[in-house]
Amino acid sequence: MDKIGILRDISNSNCFYLLKNSELKLYILLLVNSTDTDVPERIALKQIERANGKGLDSTELKSMMNSLERYGLAILDDIIEGTGGKGGEMIFKLQRPVFIKETDQKG
Repeated sequence: MDKIGILRDISNSNCFYLLKNSELKLYILLLVNSTDTDVPERIALKQIERANGKGLDSTELKSMMNSLERYGLAILDDIIEGTGGKGGEMIFKLQRPVFIKETDQKG
């Protein structure tokens, strides 16, 4: 998977400016931790919290993932909360971004 190419494509896309900083950080973290696109991947919730700089509740995380899904960047499969002192994890699928270029329409 060409991770640098994916980052380059996103940084040149219109959706790049629509992402909040926390969403962009999350996407980069998911990209770094992924082996390929469209495959279920797992990431520790603690790792996401460290990258975000603060604790996240599942509602905030779901909201950020909804935004990534809206732009075709990643899909949330599940959030597994930690139990008995064991940390939780998120299951997701990274998507290969497909951007439709807008054209000027006159008429």
